[in-house]
Amino acid sequence: MTTTKRTAPALLSVTAAAALALSACAPENTTDQDQNDQANDTDAQTETGTDTTPTDDAAEDTPGAADETPADDQTDEATTDEPTDEATDDATDDPQAGGEHHVYQAIEAALEEYPDGVITEFQDNTDDDGYVEIFVYDGETEWELEVDSESFQIIDTEDDGIDDDDREKAEAVEIEIAEAIQTAEDEAGAEPYQGELDTEDGTVVWEIELTNGTEVYVDVATGDVVKVDS
Repeated sequence: MTTTKRTAPALLSVTAAAALALSACAPENTTDQDQNDQANDTDAQTETGTDTTPTDDAAEDTPGAADETPADDQTDEATTDEPTDEATDDATDDPQAGGEHHVYQAIEAALEEYPDGVITEFQDNTDDDGYVEIFVYDGETEWELEVDSESFQIIDTEDDGIDDDDREKAEAVEIEIAEAIQTAEDEAGAEPYQGELDTEDGTVVWEIELTNGTEVYVDVATGDVVKVDS
């Protein structure tokens, strides 16, 4: 009887001590588990990289990013607006491109009236009468025109007729008279005054007289200078 009474209190003491030990260990185990879970979450985020690296879409959505680089269409349009060398060369090669003198413009007005005509003679009467006198062969007859030196309107037209010799010379013409006048100007360094179809050593020419008195003979087929009289 005495032995049994002493054993029971001893067992209770051991049980109570074990319970206290378990209570003291429980919080530490919970903390360790939470830390392990957080470490696992961090490792998962590092492997995927979705939360730490900005995407390409975000860079594309940045305001003003698309406007900083000029478009190719705008660059090409600005380039094509510049004058080309070909256009410059065409303007230089055209004998009427620089023909601001009233004789050129009077001839142009006559040829607008007779598009298939050939200029056979001209004379600048601007200082005396205010017009340029133009003779043009239309394939059948020769017309004498008076072209106003300011408005370049045809103010008078007369049928001048034509003989066989003048018709043959008119039909031999292959280059524009404006080209022949420009050639004469370049040769003599003066402005045109008068001109007519003629022959020089059997060659049909435009005999063009300049304001400085120089006469230049230009081949009506080739545009070459045949003769110069000063």
